[in-house]
Amino acid sequence: MSSTRLKTALAALVLGGTAVLAAPATAGATGKEVSAPAPAAESGTVGALADGYLYAYEHINWGGAYCRWYGDDADWSTCSPGGNMRNKASSLWNNGHPGSYDDVLLYWDVNYGRARACIPNGVYWNNLTGLYFNDSGYGGHGQTLNDNISSHKWVDSCPR
Repeated sequence: MSSTRLKTALAALVLGGTAVLAAPATAGATGKEVSAPAPAAESGTVGALADGYLYAYEHINWGGAYCRWYGDDADWSTCSPGGNMRNKASSLWNNGHPGSYDDVLLYWDVNYGRARACIPNGVYWNNLTGLYFNDSGYGGHGQTLNDNISSHKWVDSCPR
């Protein structure tokens, strides 16, 4: 594994006490440049020009309805253009602009409540099954991210 790919894979795992990445053995960072997330990969980074948005899709591999956000959203019940993504997302892409406040905390409850997980800048997860909220002592702890995200907030860096 190249140094860049290793760093990318480690960045995805730096979710530390915030979330645990438990993807299948075939998962990994691709490190190749593409104009959109590559559906064949389980997770990784893309080299497309950042547009500043967090994308959430209803189905794995970026299928079905989707929503995108430029800023924070305390309740995914209303979003554009998909209408409602609360507890419906099965794949994500953080295509935020690199720099400060480029990582995204994902919350189990509305209003940035309960357990959380973090998706680093430039990372995509095409299947949220196998990714879990890991804030012990909070509602949602240990539950899969798949169909369980209710709000999000842009942060300077994923908690360690």
